[in-house]
Amino acid sequence: MVFIILFILILNIVSIALMYYCLGKEIENKEKLVFIAAGTAIMYLLTLLVYWISTRNIEISEVSQTGKDLITFLFVPVNGILVLPLFAKSYSKFKNGIIKGNILRNRGIVLGVFLLIVLIIECFYFASIQEQVVKLIKENNQNQNMQGVILDGNSLNSNEIDGNSADENSSNVLDENDGNEISTNNINKNNIDEDTLSNNEVSEENDDSNQNVLVMANEIQ
Repeated sequence: MVFIILFILILNIVSIALMYYCLGKEIENKEKLVFIAAGTAIMYLLTLLVYWISTRNIEISEVSQTGKDLITFLFVPVNGILVLPLFAKSYSKFKNGIIKGNILRNRGIVLGVFLLIVLIIECFYFASIQEQVVKLIKENNQNQNMQGVILDGNSLNSNEIDGNSADENSSNVLDENDGNEISTNNINKNNIDEDTLSNNEVSEENDDSNQNVLVMANEIQ
């Protein structure tokens, strides 16, 4: 990006220097500055018009807007270098009385036709560049969407794995609880059985004692 801006700056300096040199020493600096400013402004408006015509049916985004600025400021000095120094040289000769007004007009017409051909070529070139920029932006957006879908899918898979792990943990807890309940029931049953046996033994001992008492009473009688 820095290289492109530097290149555009160099082209503008070259275009201004060529116009200034071709105007010659006889013309005043004020008139030279007016000629250079007017010529550069005309080239800027023509280039901007051509870019608008070539891209009027193409979607313009923020990125392509940046591309538009770069292309415009790049081709303004290019068009200026192709036409303005030659016209400046003819204008200087006219001001010095070397050529007449009709010759200056004819040369201006020839340069205008040449510039028109250049602008038509640039019109197709600008359209091609803008279409490529839009295509690249769409491909970039599609890639970002695909990456987002992949990331969402990975998140869903991880959530499913976490859910399965939670289910397994829950089942393990339930199994442990069931085991503990079974063990508790067994312990309670064992306790109940032991109590029952103890009660039975006590009852049997009582019965034996009662029988012995009855026997002894009968013998005494």
